[in-house]
Amino acid sequence: MSSAPPQRQPEDGHTFARVIQFMINKAASGSIKELDGLCNIAQHWKPEQLLMLLPVFYHHLDPARIPDVVTSRDVRSIMLARYSLKGVLVTLNRVNNPRELTQALQTIADNLISNWHRCHLWVNFFYRHFFASSNPARLPGLLITRSEALKLVVNMLMRMSLIGDSQTPQSLINTPSLHPIISQLWCMAVTSKDNDFLTEADKVMGSKEQGAFQEHMSYVVQACLDVDHPSFVSTLIHVAGGIRAMASIAFKYIRNIRCLYRKKVVSGQSIDDTTSCDSVFGVPRWQIMLINCFGNCANLLFVTSQQNCALREAYIDRNLVAIVIYTLRDLCQLSLTLKQDDFAKHVKKAFEDALGYIALLMGGPVDDLVAVICQALRARFLPTILQAHTCIPDADTAECLNALLITALRSYLTFDKVLRIAGSELEADEKSLDAIAQRDTDLLQAWNLFKKDVRRFLDLRSQIPAASIFFDRQCAAVHNSDEWHPQWDLFQCARCTVARYCSRQCQNIDWDQGHRMACKYLKAAIGPNASRYIRRSLFLLAKIEDAEIQSHQEFISQLSVTAQAEHPEFQDRLVLEIDPVAEGPAGKFKFKPVSNYLHIFPDASERPWKVASKWRQSTGLHSLCLPPVMRIHEGYEITDQPNLLFSPSTALRMAFKEHGLDAVVNDGASSVYYSGSSL
Repeated sequence: MSSAPPQRQPEDGHTFARVIQFMINKAASGSIKELDGLCNIAQHWKPEQLLMLLPVFYHHLDPARIPDVVTSRDVRSIMLARYSLKGVLVTLNRVNNPRELTQALQTIADNLISNWHRCHLWVNFFYRHFFASSNPARLPGLLITRSEALKLVVNMLMRMSLIGDSQTPQSLINTPSLHPIISQLWCMAVTSKDNDFLTEADKVMGSKEQGAFQEHMSYVVQACLDVDHPSFVSTLIHVAGGIRAMASIAFKYIRNIRCLYRKKVVSGQSIDDTTSCDSVFGVPRWQIMLINCFGNCANLLFVTSQQNCALREAYIDRNLVAIVIYTLRDLCQLSLTLKQDDFAKHVKKAFEDALGYIALLMGGPVDDLVAVICQALRARFLPTILQAHTCIPDADTAECLNALLITALRSYLTFDKVLRIAGSELEADEKSLDAIAQRDTDLLQAWNLFKKDVRRFLDLRSQIPAASIFFDRQCAAVHNSDEWHPQWDLFQCARCTVARYCSRQCQNIDWDQGHRMACKYLKAAIGPNASRYIRRSLFLLAKIEDAEIQSHQEFISQLSVTAQAEHPEFQDRLVLEIDPVAEGPAGKFKFKPVSNYLHIFPDASERPWKVASKWRQSTGLHSLCLPPVMRIHEGYEITDQPNLLFSPSTALRMAFKEHGLDAVVNDGASSVYYSGSSL
């Protein structure tokens, strides 16, 4: 059915033009042979010459000719459509950069846009009947194999995603009828266990590189996500088989990228080797493929996490935070040798997409945010985030994002678990990390503040006896407080969730001996969400609270005078708000009327504050009229409704004063310590 291209152009240009015009007329009249011949000739033509072929390439793509059931009467129409799409692809292959088009290339792109209503319906037809169908039509003259259908569909998707994304208000790729096709092909590229099929698919994509099929579909999916089309995400989840299945596919997607990188490196293929495979921009194509696929994967995680909170949590459950960081670190090593200007934009985009996904989780509404932070730290987040900026030439945005991520991480150091892991990571790699941070001013400033807080909080934590840190393994009843129990052998107070008891009898005794009053204060000290991480960090928070007040007594006294002048009606009813990770005293402390904090207690009145104030005075704590509050950072916060905790120091003293923790004044200062265990 194919006709070979002319071996050489006739010396008489007019004769050649007449031959071409004859072929165009015959192809327009329905000659499959001449249409195929024009496709072969067009592969060697310049864009300006291709313009004369555009009308005939779109002529036979009439949607009215698409059959519901393929019969012998439809063979000619189908074959004409097949070679018409082949010819369209030949012209589109010249459009490599839609942002830098000559007039001829712009005309080629405009023709696809204006005829898209013809093209996408035929693409859908070839996919359904010749690739996805388990029983494709077999009729005389219908010469379309499964591989040919795959090549036609995927390459058409690739070209239209490139042109539509840049030239139209809504990308051509986001034609709803194509969403299931794109989703199915992407899931197949990632999850297929048929090596023969994947090898054949890679050849169909025109590459000998393993993963070429996945790479092509990665670009197509990226084009859908660029316009934040919610319907595509819904279709993708449905085709994948649900939320959990989608999370598993995404996990396998990025794991494949990392495995392919390690296979290349471990097998002995030099990162600088450009002779063993096709090269682009002077580097092996597989390196570009890995970088681009990784960026597209990170963008997939970012966009779908924003659009579907259940999917976002499923990603976290599948440990995608850790594998993204591990893969980013591997690719950091790869990109250190890729300094070509043409390739830098690929590296920059991929790394910014990955860092953007981590930033979304660190600042977003995640169900268990502290667990995400700990997962990231265990995956060597600190060395990765510092090293990433050195891999991107002239990437100011990425460097700024790295500094912002370090600053965001610093705000979680008041959580005991985060502090311990960060301290271990810092101890292991401090010298090498310092050397990396020295290369950027903003990053160095954020890094030094981070280290300072880690050391400061670890020093305070070291002053807390182990019995206090692990108080949740002791029965809170006075007569039974010296015995240690496995956590599962104790049950917690249902109201405050802090005090634990070995029996109902011990709980009743402790209730009568003071927990009745202390319960509401412990509940206010762990916040309305009753986070287990805050509960386990109470003694650390209390220690930080006391240390901050002691270190800035003079500033707090001056600030109190100023606040009383600003709020004369609240002279003795001002509350000190402490932000332990803010920079400088001016950012750390502020006095506000108690009316701003009534929501901390369920009854929303001043009575709990007055009771706590009297209790503090009875124990010798006269420095502040009312107990302070602490600001805790957990993701993005609404400015007028930050996450505020009632004074952990006061709540713990009220609850456990009979456990050898009686407060005494230390030389009249506001900082206190407990007999038997300093706080």
